[in-house]
Amino acid sequence: MLGSHRLAFRIARREAWRYKGRSALSITLLGLPLLGVAIGASAFDTARLSEEETAAQYLGSNDAYIEIALPGVPIEQQNWNSQWIIYDVPAGTDGDAERPVADSEILAALPEGSAIAPYSLRKEGTTLQAETPDGLGQLQGYGYDLSDERYVATGLEYLEGSAPGSGEAVINEAAADLLGIGVGDDLVVEDESLPDSLKVTGIVEVPWNLNTPFVIADSIPSTATGWLLDTPETLTKDQALALNELGVTVWAGSLLHEPPGPGYTESSAGVDQAQLMIYGLMVVAVVMEVVLLAGPAFAISARRRTREFALMSANGATPQQIRNTVLAGGLLFGIVAAVLALAIGIGLVAAGMPWLEQLIGYRTAGLRVMPVLQVALVLAAIATGLLAALTAAISASRVNVIAALTGRTSRNRGTRRWMVIGLVVAGAGVAAGIGGVVLWSLPLMAAAIVLTQLGLVTSTPALLAAVAKLGRWLPVSPRMAMREAGRNRGSAASAIAAVIGVVAAGMAFSMIATAEEVRRVQDQERILPQGTMMLTIGDVSEDDPLDWDAALTEAEAHLRSRLGDLELTPVPEYSGWGGCGVAADQPDQDVNCAWGPVRPDENQCSYWDADRSTEAAEAAAIVAARQDPRCDELLSESWNYVEDLPGSTDPEVVAAYTDLEGAELDRAVAVLEEGGLLVADEWAVTDAGTVRLQQQITFWNGDGSSSSEPQQKYLELPAMAVERGQLGLDQMFLSPGAAEAMGMEVSPSRQHYLVSTSTEPDAADMEALEAVFFQTIADGEAYAAVTVADYTDPFMAYLVLAVTGLCALIAFGATAVSTGLIVAEQRRDMTVLGAVGAAPGLRKRFAMWQSVVIAVFGTGLGTVAGFVGFALIRETLNRPLQASYPFATLYGWELPWASFAIMLLAVPLVAALGALVFTKAKLPSERRVA
Repeated sequence: MLGSHRLAFRIARREAWRYKGRSALSITLLGLPLLGVAIGASAFDTARLSEEETAAQYLGSNDAYIEIALPGVPIEQQNWNSQWIIYDVPAGTDGDAERPVADSEILAALPEGSAIAPYSLRKEGTTLQAETPDGLGQLQGYGYDLSDERYVATGLEYLEGSAPGSGEAVINEAAADLLGIGVGDDLVVEDESLPDSLKVTGIVEVPWNLNTPFVIADSIPSTATGWLLDTPETLTKDQALALNELGVTVWAGSLLHEPPGPGYTESSAGVDQAQLMIYGLMVVAVVMEVVLLAGPAFAISARRRTREFALMSANGATPQQIRNTVLAGGLLFGIVAAVLALAIGIGLVAAGMPWLEQLIGYRTAGLRVMPVLQVALVLAAIATGLLAALTAAISASRVNVIAALTGRTSRNRGTRRWMVIGLVVAGAGVAAGIGGVVLWSLPLMAAAIVLTQLGLVTSTPALLAAVAKLGRWLPVSPRMAMREAGRNRGSAASAIAAVIGVVAAGMAFSMIATAEEVRRVQDQERILPQGTMMLTIGDVSEDDPLDWDAALTEAEAHLRSRLGDLELTPVPEYSGWGGCGVAADQPDQDVNCAWGPVRPDENQCSYWDADRSTEAAEAAAIVAARQDPRCDELLSESWNYVEDLPGSTDPEVVAAYTDLEGAELDRAVAVLEEGGLLVADEWAVTDAGTVRLQQQITFWNGDGSSSSEPQQKYLELPAMAVERGQLGLDQMFLSPGAAEAMGMEVSPSRQHYLVSTSTEPDAADMEALEAVFFQTIADGEAYAAVTVADYTDPFMAYLVLAVTGLCALIAFGATAVSTGLIVAEQRRDMTVLGAVGAAPGLRKRFAMWQSVVIAVFGTGLGTVAGFVGFALIRETLNRPLQASYPFATLYGWELPWASFAIMLLAVPLVAALGALVFTKAKLPSERRVA
């Protein structure tokens, strides 16, 4: 038995070496997903820092970082292993009895010779505006005296230059790139509390803060939140507890392994059921991608070796020995693919570590490869190779010896039967998905992903046979490719299966990322349309009233220097800080007045009147609210605090805030001219076309405290509802008449103007305007600022494109490799074409159209499978969001059209061009084999 396996492995090794090109293609097809996993695992393990490494990166050789939590109040620190400290106040302790704690008192609780230095673990410092080549740029300022050795002990490294003295500063590389300066240059900071310029003496690096542009100088006001602590000996638990008695928390490298207190629970210790199901479904999708991607390598190779297997059978080889030969090839290719994937993946991560560190924003502890997962990867590669070769091995052991030796190919039968089987399996997958959602079952959801993809793969040969009949109306090259795909359905279907697996996973993940981005935008406050520019002028005068016309004239002149065809449209803003006629109770008290729409009783959501005394009753009330169209209140809106409201009867302003046009805009303007208002809550508008407003008064005291309560004062005004999501979270747009009836006045402290221009401002324009407006205008009596409404998140857009691009690259690779294997299998047919007079260009176009068939079928069916996977993951994501009211924004069905374009158009096009360029036009004649 052992000798038989050794012989099979030797045959597989010699076969692989004999057909190096075909073997390389098979190994590539098997190794592509393994390479992705190797890169991901190595990058993740490299970027992940342990508790000890995190402490060393922030503290360096210092003993601890300490921070006042409750000054002078004893606390019980619950955790010691993180910079994020949780603490409790002991029973019987007055948590409000705070008192100042001096540095000397902290040092008195520590051994003699201890020292502290102000420090912060936050990236935010004093925000500064500094000159850039195009205007002004923003950077963070840290007020540290770098002559104190404790700062250098944190790991701060001088890349260039030396420590700063008085009137000098050091910056990091991010700031140097932003400002365009280096050692010896002057850093010009627009801040009255700092010198006009600071001489840059060095470029430094803080290992945990690589990407935030910052400057360090002792002249910058300190924003330190705590202190670095250096003690003569290692800091002990008793010394840390003594600091706790002063209300000071401690993060020390020597105490990382101290057991947590009884009140501490690790919030990330357990993963909730929804997260577990999401991760499980993603793993299933990736596993299916690997299996489907690896299968064609052996199915197509086995068909190529049909004659060889027939010769082995004719010479006495048993079916078991033939199966062993094919499985040995799968084992060999799996081992080689895993080793190469590991070597290349780890090598790429090692070479890309500088880029990885810039991406994550901190230095790593060195290259790490997650060895346990990499060993599992090798075993998975071997198992995948064997599983992928299993079907080919069974098929090879059943080869018809006579047909194979005489060069005849048996006709594919049972096309209709396989179509029915495939549709039944896919239908079972859909049913399992529905059952999984209803029963909240991970096995059923996972079965849905597997069965749907297997059903599509199973029905692919029948689809190819049906579509091949359309070739009669096509030109010669695509007609030959279509008919060949229909005739040789086994090889074509295997190649298509590889593309299906990749595209299904990529489209599912792309749709998830797109839905997350749309959900974020829906939760974000939207006041003006994307790209709308607004000028704000604010009054900073102390005594004399501001000349608003002069300030506007000066600001407009600055805008015209950068923007062409400028037009400014005033947007009045009405404020309730006058109190709406309500007087303050105390001399140092301010009064704010706000109004909010009140829905009529018949339009109130059923949830508010339902019984919610128990969890079951609460759940029933939420389910009923889902069915009630009046229950459209959102969680993001419930956090809002209405302050200043825009208002106007100018159609241009109304259109800018509401996106209305035509007759709807005319109607809205008419309502405003009648003294009414616009609201974004349709259920607040009565049948008579009015809205009922309730007043709320807030008293702000001199110490910052406040008290607020709704007043029994109501006002009914004409109103019109606009689309929900317009008008920001305030959900109201006033007219001058409505503002007067509400007792609100035009804001005395600032004015707004819509900016219309023919110039599309770029980053240089905005920096230049920021530099101009950073300086006060109107002789220091006013400030001005220009803002552009931007609700996009470039990171999510790049993430979607990155995921799609990676999957498209693998899909293209799968298409190219599969096409290459098919072309190798059809070498004799290509030679016959040349023998009967076919031009070399015809053979190249034939290969090109074969790639198109594989790519189009694979990406189309993969997209369908991706929809199923996304639907299941979407329901899993939405389930936890449906358990409360007001409702959280759910994941929708938004589609990544760019991903569709890349997968459905770009992949077939690139695959076609690749086949056209790299297919050999001329082939040597082969000897007669029969």
